[in-house]
Amino acid sequence: MNTVAELLQRLDDFADLIASAIESGDWDGLNEMLVNRQEVLLKLSTLALSDQERELAVKTMASIQSTDRQFLAIVQGQKEILQKQAALLAHDRKAVRAYQSE
Repeated sequence: MNTVAELLQRLDDFADLIASAIESGDWDGLNEMLVNRQEVLLKLSTLALSDQERELAVKTMASIQSTDRQFLAIVQGQKEILQKQAALLAHDRKAVRAYQSE
């Protein structure tokens, strides 16, 4: 059985794993980590917490929210770059097709 301290540590560990997945563009791995993190959060929410554990859990949740906002900004930036690259690729393909049809 996982203790509250172990679950909180696992939640902290996810931040580095998520950052690595985003940095490497491992979107499937990122999705899997987010699902796993959600499972840990759900498990934590079912436990009876002491006041001290509750305080640590609240701090951990606030940290998760903060880092998630940063991760979201990074991912949004990468999404915009990929959208621009896709648009350029579509334009180039159209130009190639036009050239080949002449």
